[in-house]
Amino acid sequence: MVFPYTENGNPAYINWGKMLKRSWSTGGTLLAGALYTGQHWRRAVAAAASTGAELWVISAGLGLLHVTDTIVSYAATFALMPFCHREHWSRLTTSQPTARRCASLQKLMQACPHDRFVIAASPVYLHAVEEDLRAGSRELASLGQLTIVTSKAWQGNLNARVCVINAGMMNDLRTNMTGLNISYAS
Repeated sequence: MVFPYTENGNPAYINWGKMLKRSWSTGGTLLAGALYTGQHWRRAVAAAASTGAELWVISAGLGLLHVTDTIVSYAATFALMPFCHREHWSRLTTSQPTARRCASLQKLMQACPHDRFVIAASPVYLHAVEEDLRAGSRELASLGQLTIVTSKAWQGNLNARVCVINAGMMNDLRTNMTGLNISYAS
């Protein structure tokens, strides 16, 4: 199932909800962790396994997902959405399209205020979740509990917490551009 393409976010979200409901009713569910593939995902799984960390996904189609959340197969990315990504993320976190363990980054950080959070995401995804991250970071016991890794030229309100990496690091980290953020973070 592919996220509906439209210039307007609200109708897209409504249609997306209908598509998810139909897909959910026909079965074919899987654990969120089974949907993702690629070098970046394998490195994230390995890093979580070696540290005992929990692994969460910032999903453009379903919101914040724990790897054990039950989902239907879907295709959605902020990179291809022509409407405001922040508004879409807000819809996903306030009106969840499916049942999940946690509705938002803020709620997760509120529930675990002494945990350490490492966010490895592209600038497009960071822009989408920036307000949620800012609100969540206020819930943490200390500033050092949140590390954000991204590539390219990041500009936003979280600058003091963002590690910006570049393509020149790919050889040292033995990765490609897609896996650069998670490779650096792990």
